[in-house]
Amino acid sequence: MFLHGLSSYLLGNLHVCISVIRRLKNNQDCFIPLITGRRRQLSSRPKLLVLLCRAVYPMSMRNAKVMVFVAIFYILAPACWAADSSVMLHRVKKGETLKKIASMYLSYSAAYTTDELIRDIEEVNGISSSTDIKPGQAIKIPVISDRPISARSVERPRDFIARGVYINRWTAGSRKVFTIVNRITRVGGNTIVFDAKDVTGSLSYASSIPRIFCPDARYRPTIEDVPKLVDFLHLMGIHVVARVCVFKDMLMSDVMPHWSIRRDWINPADPEVQDYIIDILKELASLGVDEIQLDYLRYPSDGQNASPGTSKTRSDVITSFLKRVNHELKPRGILLSMDVFGIVLWKHSQDITTLGQDIARLAPYLDVISPMLYPSHFADNFSGISNPADRPYLFVSQGILRLKSIVGPNVIIRPWLQAFPLKITKGFGPGFIQRQIEAASDSGARGWLLWSPGNFYRPAFIAMDKIASKGITKKTQ
Repeated sequence: MFLHGLSSYLLGNLHVCISVIRRLKNNQDCFIPLITGRRRQLSSRPKLLVLLCRAVYPMSMRNAKVMVFVAIFYILAPACWAADSSVMLHRVKKGETLKKIASMYLSYSAAYTTDELIRDIEEVNGISSSTDIKPGQAIKIPVISDRPISARSVERPRDFIARGVYINRWTAGSRKVFTIVNRITRVGGNTIVFDAKDVTGSLSYASSIPRIFCPDARYRPTIEDVPKLVDFLHLMGIHVVARVCVFKDMLMSDVMPHWSIRRDWINPADPEVQDYIIDILKELASLGVDEIQLDYLRYPSDGQNASPGTSKTRSDVITSFLKRVNHELKPRGILLSMDVFGIVLWKHSQDITTLGQDIARLAPYLDVISPMLYPSHFADNFSGISNPADRPYLFVSQGILRLKSIVGPNVIIRPWLQAFPLKITKGFGPGFIQRQIEAASDSGARGWLLWSPGNFYRPAFIAMDKIASKGITKKTQ
C-alpha cells in the first residue's frame, strides 16, 4: 500500500521529478536553506541529497508531499551517503584561526555566514574552538561545491508584476532575509530589494573599488557572500534588486572632500565621482543581480540651482549621467530602475531645478520608475489635505496617475509604498498597507514595493495575504 501510494504520487507529479533530474544534471552545486531562520545540521549529509533538496526547494514550500519525497529518497538511497564526498581537507598553517579558515571556504559551503561554517567545522571535527587546532593538523571542511558558488542574472521582461519588500544591509547579511522571503512567497511576493550601497556610503559587501579611488575609505561589509545570497534567492523564485544610493554618500563626502558639494553629498558633475559609481554598478551586475535600482540620483534639496564644477543645469547633469549608466548596463541584460520623490510628480518647477530630476528626460534611459509615494512624506495641507498620511489610497493613486501622464507607456511604474507608521493618526496596520496596494493596482502600476526601514513586515504579510485571498494579486498577473 505504501509503495503503491508513493508510485502514484511520483507519477502524478512528474514535473517535480523532471525538475529534480534537470537540476541534478546541471550539477548546480550549492545549497538553499530548507528551514529558513534555523541552523541546519548538514555536515554529514550526502552531497546528492543536498542537490536534491536544492532542486525541489521552490516547490517544497508549496507542497509538503515533496518534502516527504525528499525524506523517503534519503532513506532509500544509502549508496550516496559518502561523507567524504562533501568535505575538503585543510592543513592548518601557523597563525590560522577557525574564523580565518572558515572565511576561506565560505563560498564553497552550505553555510550563509562565517559563524555558521565555524560551527559546522567544529561539529565535523569534534572540536570546540581555535585552541583545539594546531599547525600541520588536517581538518575537515564541510562543502557542497569544488568551486565558489556563483550567481547569474535571471532576465525578466520589464513589465513583470513585482511584489516585493526592502531589505537593509543588516538583514541581508543574516539568515533573517530568508525568513522574510519565505513569508512573502507564501502570500504572492516575488521580489527583494537589498541595500548594496546605502546613504552611509558603505557597500554592504567587500569590494576593492572604494580603496582604488581612496586608500582611506574603510567600511564594514555585512553581506559576506553576495553571489551566494543572490543564488539562494533565485532558487526561492525571487527577483533580486540591488539598491544603490548614488550621490548621497556620507563616507566619500568625508574622506574625499574634493568630491563633496555639501555635508554627506558628493558632486554629481565630477567625472571621478561618476566613474566611481559606474564601477560599483558594473561590479554588482557581475555578481548576478537581476536589477539595479538607483536611489538619490539627484542633488540635495538645498534650495539651490547651481551645479558646482560645471555650467550645466542640475537636470542636464543628472540626465547625462543616467544616459551613461544605461549605456554601461544595457548590454548586461539586467533591468535598470530609479527611485524618485513623490513630490516631483506634482511638477513644481523648483523641485525639478533643485533636485535635477526631470522625469520626462530621464524616462528613456530607465526600465522602471519607482516613485516614493509614502503618504507621510507629503507636507501637511498638501493639495488641501490636512494630514496626507491618513489618506493612503488618494496619494498613491494620484501619484501613479500623474507619473503615467508624464512618461506614458514607455516606462514601467512600480511604486514604493509605506510600511511604517510615521505620522499616521487613524491606525497603522494591515488595512493601511492594503489600501495602498489596491490603489497601485487600480491605477495601473505594475506591482509595488514595501518600505520598512527596520524590515518589520508583519502587518504587510497580513495585508498581502488578504489581497491574495481576494484575488487581486492573481488578477494582475
